Amino acid sequence: MNKYKDYLMKEVPQLLEELKPNHRRRFGLMSAQHMIEHLIWVTKSSVKEYGDPPSELTEGQLNFMKFIEKGAYLYHRPSDKTKDDLPALRMPNLQQAIDTVPEAIDRLYGYSADHVFFNPSMGRLTFSEMERFHYMHFKFHLQHQFGLGLY
Repeated sequence: MNKYKDYLMKEVPQLLEELKPNHRRRFGLMSAQHMIEHLIWVTKSSVKEYGDPPSELTEGQLNFMKFIEKGAYLYHRPSDKTKDDLPALRMPNLQQAIDTVPEAIDRLYGYSADHVFFNPSMGRLTFSEMERFHYMHFKFHLQHQFGLGLY
């Protein structure tokens, strides 16, 4: 098992055991439940089948592909958004959201290692690039934003 899969399949569930509804975030607006629902949505939607990529990718898709290729290091970028800009919660509570995370991760690992994904926002990514993105995305929110596993 590679470090990305090991983190997503083994470490993430362990880290989520630390997360509480009133968990203090280090930055950003999302509550713990908003963050988990965000991770679920991004993971599931990023690996959804969108068909074949167009012959010409957009500038945004090409930039995202370069971002992934360079290592996908995520950092907090403050914005002028407020809590009113957060989407409504979709699940009744944090625990139900946490219980849905493995399903989202399993969706990624339902594809073979030679699969190439196409996503309208992300462009064309190999399986290993998509895996690296999700590793960095989960790590950013769980460890950097909410400090899980750091204490």
